[in-house]
Amino acid sequence: MLTLYYFNWVGTPEEFKEYVGRIKSISDGIDGLNFKGVFAPSSEWNFVLLFESATFEKALECYRTYMKKFGPSGKIPLEKTEILFTFEELGYPP
Repeated sequence: MLTLYYFNWVGTPEEFKEYVGRIKSISDGIDGLNFKGVFAPSSEWNFVLLFESATFEKALECYRTYMKKFGPSGKIPLEKTEILFTFEELGYPP
């Protein structure tokens, strides 16, 4: 399963680096979750974080942990999460 977290950023480059470091640190501590990196999409969004996870719960664990530790960043005025499932993950027969 892939999770794409699109967002617009209004902070400084230093704050952005700190934010991504926090996300990477949290995701590194969750078995079954792999942070693939930060990308610049060809859309209205400034950035997108890409995660590969074994389950939806693993992806959600990263978000919940961040919110418990740091709360809303205040530097992200708009965000969107997109989840990509394979047919097998949805339970369709092969």
